[in-house]
Amino acid sequence: MTALDQEAFEAALRAGTPVENADLSDIDWTDLPDGRLVVRHSTIRNAVIDDAPLEGAVFEHCTFLRCSFPVSRLSQARFIQCSFYDPDGRQGCTFSGTELDHATFDHCNLTMSRFPRADLHAASFIACKAPGSDFEDADFSRRVGRNSVALVTFSECILDMASFRGAMLDQCNLEGSSLTQADFTRASLKEANLQRADLSEAIVQGAEFERADLREANLTGFKLLDLKSRSGIKLSESSLKGLMAPLGIRVFPG
Repeated sequence: MTALDQEAFEAALRAGTPVENADLSDIDWTDLPDGRLVVRHSTIRNAVIDDAPLEGAVFEHCTFLRCSFPVSRLSQARFIQCSFYDPDGRQGCTFSGTELDHATFDHCNLTMSRFPRADLHAASFIACKAPGSDFEDADFSRRVGRNSVALVTFSECILDMASFRGAMLDQCNLEGSSLTQADFTRASLKEANLQRADLSEAIVQGAEFERADLREANLTGFKLLDLKSRSGIKLSESSLKGLMAPLGIRVFPG
């Protein structure tokens, strides 16, 4: 893999030419020229991608090691099979104040990544690994009339021990995701889709789950009485068994 200099990188950006098999660790991401960035099979190490105008950028099979994206503009960007985790340092990347609305992370490794004040409205995470990630201060919602909705999607993701403390996740889609021991303290998941999700031992103190869809979810150790609101929750028989067990209630078919 060859290190790409600033001049060649900006020339590729202006021309719309994909950057491939390059080391972009030394690139200055500020004051970039107009253009649509496409990067494939490349690596970025120890970079601060600060206030970078990268709307609609595409990164495929890229590795980001110990990188941060403070207030970068990545709306509608697509990350496909990218890794944001340094296994040696056991460290993820930081998206502080990053604009990621309508962005897509497809089959990415976001283990232990942090999203403080990131804009994640209508973002999509598809089959991503993100255990231990911190979404506590991320902004998922938009006002629609009198209500706030979070159209974010986490489909078939691994989010074990992730933090969503205080997050507004009304109407979000978490279908099929693993959320074992995830922290939803004081979070709002009204009308959220949690079908087939694994919520075993999830922390839900003070959380709001009104009209949430928990059909076929694993609710082993899920403390229903810890919820602030739970009216209208949708359950299947298979979910009901795990939910009732901590209360000493046995569920029988028929």
